[in-house]
Amino acid sequence: MKEWAVVQQRYQQDQPAIRLGGLASNLHRLAWCAQRANHEAAIALFRESKFFTEWAAPDCRFDQQVLLAELQLRLALWERGWGGRLTLAAIAEEAQHWATKLLKVAGLVTE
Repeated sequence: MKEWAVVQQRYQQDQPAIRLGGLASNLHRLAWCAQRANHEAAIALFRESKFFTEWAAPDCRFDQQVLLAELQLRLALWERGWGGRLTLAAIAEEAQHWATKLLKVAGLVTE
């Protein structure tokens, strides 16, 4: 079991842009899991990503905070819809889209 307090402390040492980049990386991994129907690996990524959105928000700009709040909702929908209401292809596509959005808003990539 992860020591979430330790993970949080380490995560919050980074600048907001790096935090958003780490979250984008998680979304890419979620897309990978969806493409391979690997639900077991996705469960851990969903949990960690929810924590990351919460921990990143306080030090982010308002527009980034809004995006993180929207992402929290998407994460919950993807998790609940996995293998049911949502196709895994749709989850993979959306996760990739959100990862790109985060990288752009963090200034880590340009359009």
